[in-house]
Amino acid sequence: MASSVGIILVICTFGLMVLMLSHIGLQHDKISLAFKPSVSVENNTFPVPRRQLLNSEKKKCSKGDIRITQATLPPQRSGIPTYLVEITNLCRTGCAIRNIKIYCAGFSSTNLINPLIFRHLPAPNHDYCIVNNGDPLKAGAIVQFRYFNTFMFKAFSVSSVTCVS
Repeated sequence: MASSVGIILVICTFGLMVLMLSHIGLQHDKISLAFKPSVSVENNTFPVPRRQLLNSEKKKCSKGDIRITQATLPPQRSGIPTYLVEITNLCRTGCAIRNIKIYCAGFSSTNLINPLIFRHLPAPNHDYCIVNNGDPLKAGAIVQFRYFNTFMFKAFSVSSVTCVS
């Protein structure tokens, strides 16, 4: 009698485990890891892994999908501090974003920054900078540049973006 109760208990436990594992497997199938290909090192863009729900609704992008980060690098031989700026498209729905305009009034650098990557707009919009020459920045992509200045510029903020359909 005790051995048949033990066998029934083992069978029930095994059945519950199979049921739980199949449920977890079904949930896992709804999520995929998407890796965007890199554009190239010459263009200063790099891939960023991200999670994406399959069959999720496509939503428009917003300026909140752009993240600007800075880091301090070792100074130049002349002693001028060096900073690295990274501008990242964090759009979760896979949207590309173009015409990324950054408020950058007062920004300057002692080194030349590639104007295809980051540059001031002509007057009367000189308080704003354009990223990636206005070209689309794919979801997960990063544009980066270095600048040299006696202080870190802290007023970068995203002014406007255009979603790519």
